[in-house]
Amino acid sequence: MKIKRINYTNFRAKDNLDLVLGERLTLLIGENGSGKTSILDALAIGIGAVLTHLPHVSGISFKENDIKQAKNRKSPFARVKMETFDGIQWDRTERRDKSKATLSQIPPALGLTQLKFFLDASVIDPFNREEDFLLPVFSYYGVSRALLDVPLRRRGFPGNHTRFEALENTLDANSRFKSFFIWFYNKENEEQRKQKERKDFDYQLPELEAVRKAIVAVFPGISDPHIMINPLRFVVRQGDEILDIMQLSDGYKTLLSLVMDLSIRMALANPKAQEPLAVPAVVLIDEIDLHLHPDWQRRVIGDLLVTFPNTQFILTSHSPYIVEAVNNHIQRFLIKDFQIRDQQIKKMAPLNPKMSKAYFVKKNTEVSLLDPEINLIDDQLIHPFNELSRVYDRMRDIQWENRIHD
Repeated sequence: MKIKRINYTNFRAKDNLDLVLGERLTLLIGENGSGKTSILDALAIGIGAVLTHLPHVSGISFKENDIKQAKNRKSPFARVKMETFDGIQWDRTERRDKSKATLSQIPPALGLTQLKFFLDASVIDPFNREEDFLLPVFSYYGVSRALLDVPLRRRGFPGNHTRFEALENTLDANSRFKSFFIWFYNKENEEQRKQKERKDFDYQLPELEAVRKAIVAVFPGISDPHIMINPLRFVVRQGDEILDIMQLSDGYKTLLSLVMDLSIRMALANPKAQEPLAVPAVVLIDEIDLHLHPDWQRRVIGDLLVTFPNTQFILTSHSPYIVEAVNNHIQRFLIKDFQIRDQQIKKMAPLNPKMSKAYFVKKNTEVSLLDPEINLIDDQLIHPFNELSRVYDRMRDIQWENRIHD
């Protein structure tokens, strides 16, 4: 259930936006205040209708300040419209007030009919009949995702988990680490019980192993993620050392919390899936480069694409390293049929340009950056770096001119 298009009207600072998304990757770049985060928030509101219709889950909706305001007066309404690659369309509308005069200014809406019919047929009815079904995963990661919330004691830990728990608070842009720490703890205990029952201490619980696999795939220098008690903490092995994740740098914690949260949601949503990390998902990430060293910025998108092979990523960034990394992954796809000896290139994730979009977001418009002829991104973030280089060159010239005159 991937999102093909988002359209919104009178949402925050913009009168209108109509954006076609990539089935695999959409990258939004632009200056602060241009509206990149607003696009993610609007997507979360649209997706919120999906969650609200599912059992035992609550989505999110409009907030008080989401309706566009000009000259201290709110627009009559705000609307977010969504379309999936399967052709399902729906919209959500927030009215300024409930007066008939305001209602008369609002264009007819699609509503949620198509969406509810799809969810009833594909998720809710099979769930009620106790039949197998695929539960799509959605998740939104904002700029405060590095704030890991590790419980201090085991008291009050629930013993059971339901599939729909995978969608709890999933559109809250903040970190939700605590509840999934509990999931990891319970699954480790379940794995140990089954090892004793089977008399096989090499047995690994499939959904728990999927999470471990995701962590190790994105962090090659880390292994053996597990929970220790007295005191209660989540630890990983780095070389010969055992490290509490709270000891790791902000860059490690930012990315680790995201990878753990997403992989656990996938494993929880579809525990019987042969490859839990390959289930369909839509993931929104604000500032994908947050706290990451340039070396990590170059590889983070490729690592996510490989680790979660059926996930649609919609990302924002300011970083030219991210832009150039996307270009490299697209170029890797374009030469996939060539004979390649370079091991670094061989390991890169190919990114189909037909499944990718990139936009430079401005206050009044969104400009596509994917050149249709060469299928690469026109890097508009390089210009400020060029200006920095020109300033440096001018200062160096002044230095040399003064040395000559001396």
